[in-house]
Amino acid sequence: MSILLIGGTDPSGAGLQTDWQVSHYLQVQANTVVTAVTSQNANAVFDQGIVSYQQLKSQLDALQSLSFSAIKIGMLGNEQTIKAIIEFLKKQSSETAVILDPVLASSSGGELLSSQGIQALLKDLLPFVTLITPNIDELVLLTETTCQNYPDIETGAQKLLDLGADAVLVKGGHFKANELSEGINVCPNKNSTDFFLSAKEQFYLQGERWKNRNNVRGTGCALASSIACLLSQSYALNDAVVVSKALISAAIHKAVFHFGQYKLSFSPPKNKNLFPLKDLPKVYKKSDQLHYQYHFKRCDTLSLGIYPVVDSVQWLKKLIPLGISTLQLRIKDKQQQAVESDIIDAINYAKQYKVRLFINDYWQLALKHKAYGIHLGQEDLDRLSNADLNAIAKAGCHLGISTHSYTEVARAHAIKPSYLALGPIFATTSKVMPWIPQGVKAVENWVDLFGNHYPLVAIGGINLERAKALQQTGIGSVAMISEITQAENYTQTTQALMDIFKKEKTERFNNLLDLA
Repeated sequence: MSILLIGGTDPSGAGLQTDWQVSHYLQVQANTVVTAVTSQNANAVFDQGIVSYQQLKSQLDALQSLSFSAIKIGMLGNEQTIKAIIEFLKKQSSETAVILDPVLASSSGGELLSSQGIQALLKDLLPFVTLITPNIDELVLLTETTCQNYPDIETGAQKLLDLGADAVLVKGGHFKANELSEGINVCPNKNSTDFFLSAKEQFYLQGERWKNRNNVRGTGCALASSIACLLSQSYALNDAVVVSKALISAAIHKAVFHFGQYKLSFSPPKNKNLFPLKDLPKVYKKSDQLHYQYHFKRCDTLSLGIYPVVDSVQWLKKLIPLGISTLQLRIKDKQQQAVESDIIDAINYAKQYKVRLFINDYWQLALKHKAYGIHLGQEDLDRLSNADLNAIAKAGCHLGISTHSYTEVARAHAIKPSYLALGPIFATTSKVMPWIPQGVKAVENWVDLFGNHYPLVAIGGINLERAKALQQTGIGSVAMISEITQAENYTQTTQALMDIFKKEKTERFNNLLDLA
């Protein structure tokens, strides 16, 4: 399906010109409807050029028979424009995503939406909106919130939710450190920090602010258009926001100086991803986490090899003598007192054989008894405070984190763990998961994105044949539960799996000889 781009033209390159450029780059078919033919540049708006209600309605009527997976709305101009758009939206499918970039003024300061238009936007248009993407100045105008600190920004975003929007993304590209309350720095000079809020979740996105790239035109248009394109490609909304933030950061980084100003550059990527790792934003659930820096111990190799996840010390003692060098002890739903003796036994046995043993969930016991590592899920990160994560880091304990999406990977990347677990790669019966299996192609992209930054562990529905396919992607580790623990001959299955990652097996065998 295609998307619809509604907005104004801009002779200096923003507006629909940028929207079209983004949709072409992301290979999404787009139709366009013009709300205004503006006369403006980086210095001033000379004429709004708003088309009449009848002209706009006739454009929209011409597209009424088409179905769109997403609609991106930019410059509106006045309440008559909003009226025509609402009439069109009422006839669209309820499944169509509507992304609203509330263009209230140009970057040069000229007004692009009347006061009556602002009221119509808030009262009539907002209930149709899937995501609204105001910058800090637009949030102030729309919500009459001072926005001097994080609570203010969150309050302003909540007001837009209360008025009918499904989600809000407050853009931080124009935030300046000296404009905000001392000690509550939304955007330090080297960072650009956005805030996302929906009924289901909230998070901050922090990306690097590129030097010598000030006043790049069209960034807001490009961001909203990118989100619309990705939604049309079946991305979840939170992932579309995270990936679009990275994509626009990369385009700013590559911006070309042309006729006295920088313009976004959407050149083809050199790798399998739309952006390099340096442009992936770091995701934080709460504002106070923006000030923390974690330093978890690095693993001694990028290739953790075959990584069994087992639920007992007995399985540990069966697999370690076979040459397995990385394991996870995952005992679920028991009180700490009931598992402490097992964890002590497992840690001591792993240390005897110099094995990387990660304890799932029971991080206090893992620290108490000096385990090699701890593995946490995303829900565990929600429960742990910053102080607890710092305690794990200061103890010199390795940390692995489960991830299932771009948003969760970006959150884990903010923490800089010892390794990243990526899943589910294939359908799995070990637990109920709401995520669609990612497949081998996704693993190739993750390996390409993270390169030598982290050991990567693929998990979810992996068997012998799938492990062979995954090894070809360059990933250094695959984790499994039932393939080994439910095998007719676990010894034979384990040996066959280790043969796929021969380098890790050879290193492990030599270590065991040294130990003996």
